[in-house]
Amino acid sequence: MKTSSGIATLFLTLVATTLVDVQAQEKPPAQNERAARPLIRVPTALPLEDARVIVEAAKAVVKAENGRAAIAVVDFNGNLVSLDSMDGTSGFWVRFAIGKAVGAVTLQQSTGESGEQVKSNPQRFHSALSLMEGQIILIPGGSPLIVEDIIVGAVGSAGHRGDGDVRAVKAGIAAWEKFRQTKRQ
Repeated sequence: MKTSSGIATLFLTLVATTLVDVQAQEKPPAQNERAARPLIRVPTALPLEDARVIVEAAKAVVKAENGRAAIAVVDFNGNLVSLDSMDGTSGFWVRFAIGKAVGAVTLQQSTGESGEQVKSNPQRFHSALSLMEGQIILIPGGSPLIVEDIIVGAVGSAGHRGDGDVRAVKAGIAAWEKFRQTKRQ
């Protein structure tokens, strides 16, 4: 009959032996192997100043057309950076604007394009809806924000009539691109 301290000693010996065996099998990558791997670029957060340029330009289009909308800008992870809800806009449109922006950044294309995939690629459409648990809306009015082929965020507009949300988003992106050009000069 073994004592509890004898069992504990046997257990610790087995664990130590297993650890030594596992460590012997794992070889750290050679330094030159690590250097040969391609550099993985991680986008930086979308600055609030940039997001405000997008929101203000989108709102200007909606105001000029006597409409009202909610405009949302998210970063590359779908985190809200800036949001405006114009006077008289329903709280539901706020949720729609965020859902469009998150949908655009998640699927890395406009929400209008993604919405069309319910016909041509239903697996992608349904997978995205399932994975994002109701956080995305795939109707026109959301578009990714791209810098040097890297998606840094997205913008969504909701509540403006017809294709007004698409026009607002395009105006916001155009203003942002001009703003970025002036910052570089």
